Amino acid sequence: MQKLIPRGKLQSFDPSTIELISPFSATSIVEFHLPFTSGLLGLSELIKECDVGLNSCVNWKVRKTILDKIKNGEWLLVSERTGALNDLHAQRCIPSGFSSGRFESEEEVGPGKWAFFSIDYDAVKNTAIIAANRLGSMGDQGRVFGSDGKDLANTTRTLIQQWVPLNDFEEHRIADSAVRRYGELRHTPQRFLEGEDKWQIGGKSWHWQPVTPDEAYEKKEGAK
Repeated sequence: MQKLIPRGKLQSFDPSTIELISPFSATSIVEFHLPFTSGLLGLSELIKECDVGLNSCVNWKVRKTILDKIKNGEWLLVSERTGALNDLHAQRCIPSGFSSGRFESEEEVGPGKWAFFSIDYDAVKNTAIIAANRLGSMGDQGRVFGSDGKDLANTTRTLIQQWVPLNDFEEHRIADSAVRRYGELRHTPQRFLEGEDKWQIGGKSWHWQPVTPDEAYEKKEGAK
């Protein structure tokens, strides 16, 4: 998992649990995430520090102000080492009404649902794709790069979901629910493409495909 932090907070992390991403790579990753600020932890805080609105990130001058914070090292992009997830992150998707004790036994199984856990972006590959898209968009005079979904076309990510218990309002799903080990992770590779969207006037939009809800129920075999 990647997240942005102010340089002053670096000392609060255990060096053995994180890796620093170079300012060059970090700048490209942050620029990629600017149209979708919820996709990168800490990005909304960085934007607020720059005293700009979340909807202003398509403006070139605003984007430069934000990205300069990365280039100058005032904000750092860190990546957690594999297996170094802290307890807070591992438990942030547990529904209310269930204590963390439900996950203390790795072998505990039961009915549940797939809940959003994290998103893993293929940073190196996506940086190359975005660079190629930028070259292709140079003919669109007067348009800011990143203001159109096609600028992120074919970039990839992996949506990671965790099997968690059902909450009190979902008890009616217990009988038909699949049974899995609590804490099990599911990885769904996705690609940013233009596809059908009935909510849009033109019937299409750019979005991550296959479309996967943050929370998804899985029925046991034979359930209707």
